[in-house]
Amino acid sequence: MKKQLDNLALDFFKIFATYEFKLKEAGYFQNNRGKIIVDWDRFVNERIGSDYIDKLGNHSSSATYILDNPPMKQGIDEFNKIVWQEVSNNEKSIQILFGHISRIRNNLFHGAKFNGTWFDPERSHRLLSEALVILQHFKPSINLS
Repeated sequence: MKKQLDNLALDFFKIFATYEFKLKEAGYFQNNRGKIIVDWDRFVNERIGSDYIDKLGNHSSSATYILDNPPMKQGIDEFNKIVWQEVSNNEKSIQILFGHISRIRNNLFHGAKFNGTWFDPERSHRLLSEALVILQHFKPSINLS
């Protein structure tokens, strides 16, 4: 499963990086004291919209899975140790969905989910797979073909 997860992560990173490049190129960013922040919320509001479940069609189960089982986030406990924390699944919107997809990326990129061994490989595989389905589906929203 390790090799399959490695390949899946590479595919995910490639499409996520393409999105970020295209979004910045199209003006979907904010300048925060000289730091460029991709404006995912504006992108999904303008290019995808609140009817995202209908637009996903047969792929709607991917969004449902991520919204119902969001990636955890890192936090700090009372002993100043980094711990995993649950993320609420009460909100369901296109902004929240893409926020979860960004957290999947952040958890991977910053080493929280992979440090030589995959953390919870089955769950990691499912989150990566479902996020990839969504990103591939909405590629045409900003001419990401």
